[in-house]
Amino acid sequence: MTDQPGEIWKGELAVTGLGLVTPVGLSAAPSLAALRAGVSRLETLPGTSIAAGENDQEPIIGARVSGLTEGLLGQPRLKALMQPALEDCLSDSAVFADRRIGVFLGTSGASPANRQVNYDDAVKKHLLDCIPSGMNVTCAKLIQTGRASVLSGIRHAALALAEGAIDVALVGAADSWVTPRALHWLRQKGRLPEYPRHTGTLPAEAAGFVALETPQVADQRGARTYAKITASAGANENAIWGEANNGVALARAIRRVAEGVTDPHALVISDLDGERYRAMEWVMAQPKSMWHSETHDHWNPADCIGDSGAAMGAIMLAWGSGALAKGYARTERVLVWGASDEGSREAVMLESTGGRS
Repeated sequence: MTDQPGEIWKGELAVTGLGLVTPVGLSAAPSLAALRAGVSRLETLPGTSIAAGENDQEPIIGARVSGLTEGLLGQPRLKALMQPALEDCLSDSAVFADRRIGVFLGTSGASPANRQVNYDDAVKKHLLDCIPSGMNVTCAKLIQTGRASVLSGIRHAALALAEGAIDVALVGAADSWVTPRALHWLRQKGRLPEYPRHTGTLPAEAAGFVALETPQVADQRGARTYAKITASAGANENAIWGEANNGVALARAIRRVAEGVTDPHALVISDLDGERYRAMEWVMAQPKSMWHSETHDHWNPADCIGDSGAAMGAIMLAWGSGALAKGYARTERVLVWGASDEGSREAVMLESTGGRS
């Protein structure tokens, strides 16, 4: 259908729909309100344990979507997360059934960080099963770059929209790190905050989608626009997971989307998750990439709802778009960035439409 997008895109895309299922809400509105208020659903995960000291054990701390995923594992669990998030986004965007829809779904890939998953064929089937009957889906594409996949999916969506292949793009993902298999792998690889490290990820699960259109199409149909995406850029970090790096790849991606920005207040939303090497990467990248600002806020969804893997990009885009639309961002732009275990580094610039919802 389309060529592969480049590492950088600039233009304008209207964010016209948000759909979320998170540990703090079963749709976008309550999820974003809870994140804004700092509501946390981090809790002890029953039947789990990590070392808390030389002779002590304690449960793993994480965040689940209570009720919705109870008793489900693997692909059925992801489908249970994906379907209501997708329906929430479609309802919020009020997309007409005759519109040509492209779906760009972020996934962890076949072997993320050498963890053999091979879910992608089943993921695509479940995605198509989740589309309400009567909707005109003309393409469905998997973006296999893990935690950064939704952000990189923006460039795929922008290319398809620019070519006129689709009218509306749905970009999102569903992921879960709280199943027994995933938790076992995280512990085996030393990624949980276990003694004596006390730094590591807080596993979680979620799903999210954003609807994107060209501003012209959104205006023609009278759609509500939360925010505009004006730039998206990616780069690749060659250091493997857990190794210290100099932050050059992340800095390159951020610098490409932040070029020319002089906002006195900087708002950054990222998928930092408690792992020390990732925090150090940001420390290295920030002075190389960020514009000078008088004040600076940094929001991390994982503080409240843990790390939900591939779904993090959709959560961050939705939060940034909602904050701009409601005016609590305290700025007209939001920088969103994410990083995958496999090396993808992504940055996106969101801008206000000038109105308030």
